Amino acid sequence: MVRCMLRLVVGSAILFSVTAMVAECSAPAQRGLAVCFPSVGSTVLYPATMEMGVNSEGVPITHLDVYDGSVLVDSLGFVPGQLVDFSLLNGLHKITVHAWDANGSLYEAKSSFTITGFGAGTCARGSGTINLCWPAAGSYQPENSAISAAFAAGVKSWSVTLDGRAVINSAQAGGEASSPRVTDVFAAAGSHKLVVQAVGANGATSTVTRQFSTFYDLNCKPKGGTCTPGITIVKPSNVGEDTAADEATSFEVQAEVTGNPKPTTKMIVYLDGHDIEQSAGPGITAKVSAAKGSHYLVIQAWDTAGKLYETYGNVNVQ
Repeated sequence: MVRCMLRLVVGSAILFSVTAMVAECSAPAQRGLAVCFPSVGSTVLYPATMEMGVNSEGVPITHLDVYDGSVLVDSLGFVPGQLVDFSLLNGLHKITVHAWDANGSLYEAKSSFTITGFGAGTCARGSGTINLCWPAAGSYQPENSAISAAFAAGVKSWSVTLDGRAVINSAQAGGEASSPRVTDVFAAAGSHKLVVQAVGANGATSTVTRQFSTFYDLNCKPKGGTCTPGITIVKPSNVGEDTAADEATSFEVQAEVTGNPKPTTKMIVYLDGHDIEQSAGPGITAKVSAAKGSHYLVIQAWDTAGKLYETYGNVNVQ
């Protein structure tokens, strides 16, 4: 079954969620606001998780705004311990946070960091009728993967199919047919064929075809709790795709493959893209030493059928 949803449309929509705190960001010793994570100049994985702390000397915070450059991306009535912002996509971000207390006093904190991973944004129009930006040809994507495309001005209609099955079309999406689109689609681990077609202003049909693969990523259904195979991280506890685990400069990584239909042949732990540890079985343990600051953790595994398993998260080393 193909499951899809509209992930992002052109406009100023703000997408955010607030999660339970994993570890509290220390408030400044003096009156003020701090962004503890991500650290300045670091690279973290999408979605960006920002940890904040404020010392308002007991005066309640009544409003908070988060800017990416000059663009307002979040507006809240409090300072969250953690803010998971899905609208911050891959690339460099210059963040400014403003908070006001009940007396009208302003608090400001700034940070800059780079996001990498699966934060697909909207395409720009190309020279042809269709510009398919995501996924890249031959790439590996999560089972819930993004499809990002832009269409030439005047396009009358478009459609997306995956492995011969309809995903979404311009009539279902609504709005102007030529508006850029980012759509989520579920594709079980393995190889897939993506086809995007569009009817241009002149009535001619254009087609872009792309092959990509998806990996097992422990995707669980909200109802019933059934899950696809994947990797479970035992340590660090609380690390995940939308949480940042707080750790010391030396910490342990422990993970295992779960629900795999074929035997596991290899596992690798990466920190900031560097190979830290390898194993030949369905479990792995690694001792990690890292400098203070923000880091990203990726764990991969392969089975005898050649399918990839992957999980990832961010780590705040204190």
